[in-house]
Amino acid sequence: MFEKLAKEAVHLERYRTGPYADERRRFLAYLTERGLGRSRLEGINRLLLSVARHICLDGDAKYSARQLASLAKDWIRNEPKHGGSQKSIRSRELDFLFVAKQWLSYLKRLDTSEPPRPFDRELSQFLSHLRTECGFAEATIENRRNSLALFFGWLSERGQTLSEVGLDEIGDYQKACGQRGWKRTTLSLHVQALRAFFRYAASQGWAHDIAPGIGAPRLYSLESIPEGPSRDDVRSLLSNESGNSPVQIRNRAMLLLFAIYGFRLSEVRHLRLEDVDWENERIMLHRTKVRKAQEYPLVREVGEAILCYLKDVRPQSSHRVLFLTLRQPHRPLSRGGLSAMVQKRMRAVNPRLTHSGPHALRHACATHLLARGLTLKEIGDHLGHVSVAATRMYAKVDILALRKVAALDMSELVAYAQRADESQTPIIACGDLAGLREVAKLHLGVVL
Repeated sequence: MFEKLAKEAVHLERYRTGPYADERRRFLAYLTERGLGRSRLEGINRLLLSVARHICLDGDAKYSARQLASLAKDWIRNEPKHGGSQKSIRSRELDFLFVAKQWLSYLKRLDTSEPPRPFDRELSQFLSHLRTECGFAEATIENRRNSLALFFGWLSERGQTLSEVGLDEIGDYQKACGQRGWKRTTLSLHVQALRAFFRYAASQGWAHDIAPGIGAPRLYSLESIPEGPSRDDVRSLLSNESGNSPVQIRNRAMLLLFAIYGFRLSEVRHLRLEDVDWENERIMLHRTKVRKAQEYPLVREVGEAILCYLKDVRPQSSHRVLFLTLRQPHRPLSRGGLSAMVQKRMRAVNPRLTHSGPHALRHACATHLLARGLTLKEIGDHLGHVSVAATRMYAKVDILALRKVAALDMSELVAYAQRADESQTPIIACGDLAGLREVAKLHLGVVL
């Protein structure tokens, strides 16, 4: 096996005489059977020798992830770069860790047992409650898990139990979160998780019922403006991915789905081969957030991009997911990898963008449809919103409608309301300026 990967005799001798040569040879043969290409195998072969020099396979000892991370740092400190690599230190550490874990897992010498996490039993039971009794979506459950894991880690460092947690401890935790630079929206999501958990914990007798007293930062409905790239930026983004390389062909197909249909990141990741109906020119999307299926017409440009990807780029794989990694072993794209791809390319088009992820393209899609004269109901249907209330934030970027509202002369209505208030004459059921303003909103539409 080494003979096929070593280019020079001196390198071949080093691989042959290095530690655990038989184990390394068997692993490389296993990777070859899985279809890894020669260039990929050459890089793994080099790292395997470095890993072999830093571990000991005598006896039945296994290595944990923490031990391997320590070995990776030792390797970075003591060994020079190979082949003039320009990779960052962190990137080289990750390469070492990846190869070490794969090799030791193949040899059954990787310790996969996780150390017990703080309050793991309580967390697991609470998440099971959300899944089976509350019917929460998996994405929501995962968010609750991440939020509570941070809190439990903080609580464990203080050496406190759940029964000792009161509002003072929650206040200290929120201060610690604020010192980390968390935004109000992020802190509010964590408060929701804490309230839900302590409400359940009180019912189980684990903690005091402090949920009603957990405060959250004030958030204002529709206070932010949906920010996305301009239409020119979107065109430039798609133009930059119009090349013939495998990466560009695959990325263009995904970017078109974000930009034209306004699909969410998870919806593009989970698209399957059978979701594209070529005969009837339809795309069937399974909305993960609202758990509904929605059918879209297959736009010609999108269909051609997907077809080009399927014919020329997509690797042969047992996976039914539409978009796969291009490097072996081929697998569905990760959430972080897809998000990073979009951000990198949008930043290249316009470095001044405030938001540059896939959701920014969803905002750009909605804003474009609004500019073309579609109603908020039509835009909401296109985006898969269950209620028009989820779409009304886009009214704030409808400049033409806002100018019409600003041009309205409201002086007579305000003066009439003031006279009615002075004479205590009820005009509508609530009989005050607040009620009149609500009526005005109804007449002027959601643009207010």
